[in-house]
Amino acid sequence: MKFAKLAKKGICAFLATAMVAGTISGCSGQDGEGKLVKISVCVSNQTPAAKALEEVLKPMIEEKTDGKYNIQIYNSGVLGSEKVTYDYTRNGIIEMCVIGTPMWSETPKMAIPDFPFVFRDVEHARRCYQGELGDYITEDIESSQPVQLLSWMPNGARVFTSNKKLEGLEDFKGQKLRMPNNPIHVKLAESLGANVVIMDLGEVFTALEQGVADGQDNPLATVKTEGWYEVQDYVYDTNHIVASLELFAGEQFWETLSEEEQQIFEEAAKAASDYAWDLYIEQLETDKEFMKEKGLTVTDLTEESREDMLEKIQPVYDYLDSEYEWAPDVRKMIEEIE
Repeated sequence: MKFAKLAKKGICAFLATAMVAGTISGCSGQDGEGKLVKISVCVSNQTPAAKALEEVLKPMIEEKTDGKYNIQIYNSGVLGSEKVTYDYTRNGIIEMCVIGTPMWSETPKMAIPDFPFVFRDVEHARRCYQGELGDYITEDIESSQPVQLLSWMPNGARVFTSNKKLEGLEDFKGQKLRMPNNPIHVKLAESLGANVVIMDLGEVFTALEQGVADGQDNPLATVKTEGWYEVQDYVYDTNHIVASLELFAGEQFWETLSEEEQQIFEEAAKAASDYAWDLYIEQLETDKEFMKEKGLTVTDLTEESREDMLEKIQPVYDYLDSEYEWAPDVRKMIEEIE
């Protein structure tokens, strides 16, 4: 198992190096005759965002530019981690990327998608990201980083799962929950009464199987694709964080496009965003039914329990307000978006 993991890391490192040298062959779209545009994507080809790139953005750009551009998509982080491919995009090594929010430490407003319970539901999150909130964050990042943020896509509404009873707020106490190495996520779990276990995503299945962690939080789609439903018994459908993916174009690449071409890329990005959100919302109920079919107990978050949880996680908001002077105004902005 260790050898396989090392081999996988070695392969990924080789692919990333080959990409930088421009020698990758046999990948999707490589045989096209147009100018190569590489898009590094941090999620698998089965996710709504990746499907939207392949089924909407790629054909739309290639058709509207009469084949001038050959869009080549690398899914599942094959070209490197989110931080690495973001740096590649900023530095002009690759043209575009789709990632989450790894740049939050240097661009603080990119932490907003990790704020808990700021969205009423997934549809509300979509309206915020595709509207006033998305514009607010985009303006900030484009003014400080050499990138263009072209559109927002769903990364998923996070829920809690566990192999111990988890049907209400009182059940969090003492649970060992795996959380990502992000202070917002850590403080959220701690404020709910859980004990935090920080580890990489690739270690989660074994940790849940062996009892190193009782549970975790991620979108249901991730629970499904990673197979965690095999070692979990409960789903608490809290949707506490509706995380985003962003489609970036590097400034160096962007400036090589004519105004007409920039408009084509922008229109394709927005169409892909709509398609991705539509797909994601459609699959939410399907994923929930899948969990039930696999024998997991799925508990919806009631409005009363949501209010109790909001009160319980006040320390998270206190932390955010102490770190970011704009945090209260952002929460108010989101609340006022219909």
